[in-house]
Amino acid sequence: MNGILNRQLALPLSFRIVNDHNNFILNNTNKIALSLIDEFANIKNFSRKYNFPVLILHGPSRSGKTHLAHIYKQITKAEFINKLSSFYLKKAKLGQSFIIDNLDKLEDLNEEFLFYFFNEILLNSGSLLITTTKPINNIRFNLQDLRSRINSCISTKIDLPDDEILYAILIKELDDKKLFLNDKACIYIIKRIKRSYKSVLNFVKYLDRISLEEKKGINLKQIKDVLNIVNLEV
Repeated sequence: MNGILNRQLALPLSFRIVNDHNNFILNNTNKIALSLIDEFANIKNFSRKYNFPVLILHGPSRSGKTHLAHIYKQITKAEFINKLSSFYLKKAKLGQSFIIDNLDKLEDLNEEFLFYFFNEILLNSGSLLITTTKPINNIRFNLQDLRSRINSCISTKIDLPDDEILYAILIKELDDKKLFLNDKACIYIIKRIKRSYKSVLNFVKYLDRISLEEKKGINLKQIKDVLNIVNLEV
């Protein structure tokens, strides 16, 4: 694998790049979720079709949920909520759009408050996108009324990226950094890297840093060293 700096590869034809400021690469692991995000952006039509203005997106950590949430934010100007407070209840009365990212990881979740927030979204034609790391039905809510509201929501899953999509992301990131690896090197990386978007992004970032510091072509030892660093990250 010496002489790894070689040629730029074209993206496989099964991919479509969705343009926001970061680019989202679409394939079978996430296309249903993105389709629902697109529908959800037109909240009037979505509410008529599904009878509830809340969409829940669940999937394991690093599956791309937050990226999809940012796409929704870009389309609708929705506001991220990091901590539920009366401030957002007032905004909900104005019919605005909101995002709660990783609901199941929020500290001190006030179920009664969340129930009232749902009601304000409903009454004032707002919208709410929720992401969680596990199916919403697997989250234990003590408040019966809140469980009823949750069960009324449309929910969809996004899976961890497969080899094809990791490959496409790797090629795109390498191209952005003006780093060129041959096909054999890219496959070698994908077969050994932790399965997440973040791992691929960090791999290219670290490889670019090493390339700039050492001011020489990329070799197999550098690739192995960076893989070891990335795969140890949480």
